[in-house]
Amino acid sequence: MKSDRKGLKQTKEIFELLCETAQNAGIEIVEDKINRRGGVCRLEQRILVVYDIHTPIFERNRLILKAISQVNIDYVYMPPRIRQLLEKNIGMLQSD
Repeated sequence: MKSDRKGLKQTKEIFELLCETAQNAGIEIVEDKINRRGGVCRLEQRILVVYDIHTPIFERNRLILKAISQVNIDYVYMPPRIRQLLEKNIGMLQSD
């Protein structure tokens, strides 16, 4: 039980770091009642992450990380933890 709480806490911490990194990169995050899976899209020069309000946090994290992988990370401050996640998952994110 305690390990579940610890895992959820870490997932929420990663979500907050991902949101901050996305904001720094100019990525817009839209949380709404869309009754769909959600995803990452480009609209003109903007990158948007759209997901339903009931989307599980691990899926939100995946979508935001995917959006971050689409920007030039050389020009965006990225916390080391997020950079590690991106490097670890880059192959999976690009195949989506």
